[in-house]
Amino acid sequence: VLVDTDAANKSADADMALQELGADVAGMAYVTATVTVWDADPRVSQEKLRLVEKVIQGRDFTAMVETINAVDAWLGSLPGHAYANVRQPPISTLNLAHMIPLSAVWAGPERDEHFGAPPLLYGKTEGSTPFRLSLHVGDVGHTLVVGPTGAGKSVLLALMALQFRRYARAQVFAFDFGGSIRAATLAMAGDWHDFGGELTEGTKPSVSLQPLARIHETYERAWAADWVVAILAREGIAITPDAKEHIWAALTSLASAPVEERTITGLSVLLQVNDLKLALRSYCIGGPYGRLLDAEAEHLGAASVQAFEIEGLVGTGAAPAVLSYLFHRIGDRLDGRPTLLIIDEGWLALDDQGFAGQLREWLKTLRKKNASVIFATQSLSDIDNSGIAPAIIESCPTRLLLPNERAIEPQITAIYRRFGLNDRQIEILARATPKRDYYCQSRRGNRLFELGLSEIGLALCAASSRTDQALIASIAAEHGRYGFLAAWLRARNVGWAADLIPDLSTSPPQAEKELQS
Repeated sequence: VLVDTDAANKSADADMALQELGADVAGMAYVTATVTVWDADPRVSQEKLRLVEKVIQGRDFTAMVETINAVDAWLGSLPGHAYANVRQPPISTLNLAHMIPLSAVWAGPERDEHFGAPPLLYGKTEGSTPFRLSLHVGDVGHTLVVGPTGAGKSVLLALMALQFRRYARAQVFAFDFGGSIRAATLAMAGDWHDFGGELTEGTKPSVSLQPLARIHETYERAWAADWVVAILAREGIAITPDAKEHIWAALTSLASAPVEERTITGLSVLLQVNDLKLALRSYCIGGPYGRLLDAEAEHLGAASVQAFEIEGLVGTGAAPAVLSYLFHRIGDRLDGRPTLLIIDEGWLALDDQGFAGQLREWLKTLRKKNASVIFATQSLSDIDNSGIAPAIIESCPTRLLLPNERAIEPQITAIYRRFGLNDRQIEILARATPKRDYYCQSRRGNRLFELGLSEIGLALCAASSRTDQALIASIAAEHGRYGFLAAWLRARNVGWAADLIPDLSTSPPQAEKELQS
């Protein structure tokens, strides 16, 4: 008997499919698989069609170019149009399971649930699904930003500062390095202070502090006593009970003086011990640090955006005293309003024992005060070798990692793995494009995204060169902080955007009232 083996095999295959269908092992579905290409130029669309055919056939599938059935095939690709396309081969659900997109890319949370408001910013991605970045995971908004120099950290931090002001009554404090956030700060009518003098050399000092101005309050006087004791200890003075008593008595006496006389010079005059006087001399007017800490009136500002330029300060003898006082003043401003604290070039903070200790305390306690810390550094090894590494790792549920072509090197790969990245994520970082791509890692999901900044965004966020700093200083001096934004946009050849700004030059008194509310 002559048997058509091919037909017999197909019959057996159909019978097996019917058995699986009857036993509810699997189901059958009609599938219309189409790829649609289009372009305004027919020649370009034909080129796209050939490219699609090449890719599909390269995967051992057969592609058929539709002619008479083209419109019906397109209709059949639309949801709900099951009738149009006659090309509907039945496919087992066992095979269909491999074809259906059962998962989608993580697009980020639709809202920042902690604030009950929109996400911080929208990022651009390769696909059609944008990325929504929100810092908070639950009620914790601390974020770690890591990437090599020149990869785009400063641009990201400046954008985050700008975007954070979308939340009602929000305030921002930034420890900057190199003036990278200066333009953004002034654009928000904020205060920018150059503590190191690196960017304002030869001009009038932009900042002067008076740490003892409020010692008429018992709480402030107690803090000032500890602050002075810390200075003396760093100067090599033995802190005995008698020394503490002398300091407290001098501060109590100074508290009754007029505010403008409550200076470190005034304190040294009241101290009765010569060793204590000599130890404070460097911090008095005439000493190397007097311009920072021995002012008769403080000009720190009360704007809702404060940026502290610490290039040239960190590593000097004045750094511990200045930073300690700034931490104290920032602490006074944490009243429950949404607050963002940005620390750029965090490796400098980790090298300073006082700064590192304060950072550790902030990471552990600021959640209760509705504040979030963004800690940016150049390498994960900076954190890995730090004494506060556990606090940073545990307290920062969101990590933003920047491209690093050396991520696949064995030593660096080992560090990334210790921070929870798998081989695929490390490969993504190695292949990503610097100054364009950012990789968000959190327990909610992971996503590679771009900022997609326009020329306006770049004008405000990417202005850190020495030439930019000189131009910023010139415009700020001429127009003031309330007129800075429009003048800066015109200087960066985006004057059309300046013309769209609603009159933000509300009178300075009214603006100050709003900033302090």
